[in-house]
Amino acid sequence: MQISEESLSGYILEEVLAYLIRTTGYELLVDPKQDPRELDRRGNGLVIKGRGAVHQVDVLGELKWIPAFTFPLRLIVEAKFRKNKTGIDVVRNAVSVVLDVNQNNSPTREQKIFFPKYQYVYAIFSTSGFTKPAIDLAIAHQISLIDLSGNEYAQLRNAIKRAASDILRKIDSGIEINREQLVSKLRNILRKELGTFPPHLDVPNNMSLEPLDSYRRYLDPVISIAKEYKELFVGMTNGPFMLLLKSNNPDRFLNFAKQRPSHRVIINWSYLENMGEIWRISPADAPNKYELSFKLPERLYKWIFDTEKERKRRALRVKKEYFSNITIYRYEHGNDYLFRLQFDPEATQKYISRR
Repeated sequence: MQISEESLSGYILEEVLAYLIRTTGYELLVDPKQDPRELDRRGNGLVIKGRGAVHQVDVLGELKWIPAFTFPLRLIVEAKFRKNKTGIDVVRNAVSVVLDVNQNNSPTREQKIFFPKYQYVYAIFSTSGFTKPAIDLAIAHQISLIDLSGNEYAQLRNAIKRAASDILRKIDSGIEINREQLVSKLRNILRKELGTFPPHLDVPNNMSLEPLDSYRRYLDPVISIAKEYKELFVGMTNGPFMLLLKSNNPDRFLNFAKQRPSHRVIINWSYLENMGEIWRISPADAPNKYELSFKLPERLYKWIFDTEKERKRRALRVKKEYFSNITIYRYEHGNDYLFRLQFDPEATQKYISRR
């Protein structure tokens, strides 16, 4: 079996992310029975049929609601757990996959009606950030990049790295096991324990196969930390950036946002904290009610902090141009919620001056 610790860590991270962003309204697609026309299986992996090829997908979700003026959305999630920054090759692959699967709708003369059509989008998560060419290509082709290298995700990263290392060490010293079977098994364990496996489908038979049951315990710390995080919120901005928002208390944020779906917010940062990379959001009228944090997209960070003299002016410009409206969608128990966070420059300045 040939599988690296980085690869296995990435697979585990993908399943954790599927759990943490589950309330954005995406239901996992894990079996061709959910869409026999566009989905298939190769070995133990799920694939999407494109116009010219089939493409393996590890985590695929379908949005439960349909945005106006578009086809129903399907999201392909890929996670990279590396020491070095994720490069342009990963983004280039994402671009080609999205292009091919979105063109797979050529009806023949025999067809009386069109088949259902989906719009596929792609999100790449990286624990080490992205190179400049990767960022440029992603922005040009609307591939979402999410940087998980911040300190707020250190506990999760460390737990995943330990789990992958322990599993591979155990296997290297013992049994022979097929790589695809290992990955499929571990994914299904995580999906079952985290509750992301579609409830209307039967859990695959390989859930009970030996000898992999003994490796379940190595995933326990990862599952525990994921449940402590509870959930992450995805914020859509004015610009080509998607924000992954971590709350210090998800319940407090949700209670406030449900009562005030649209409200003014303060956005602040400190150069003393991660050199200004971590920015924080809180309600303008009640800053202590909740706090959301996010890692500033690298392109914006480098532009803002290129010069000390200009950084405050540039930071304010970024807030006004890109973060003036942050939209968060949430699906919960059959109910749809849409929250809009509106940046308030005056309230932010007053808050900063009081600190």
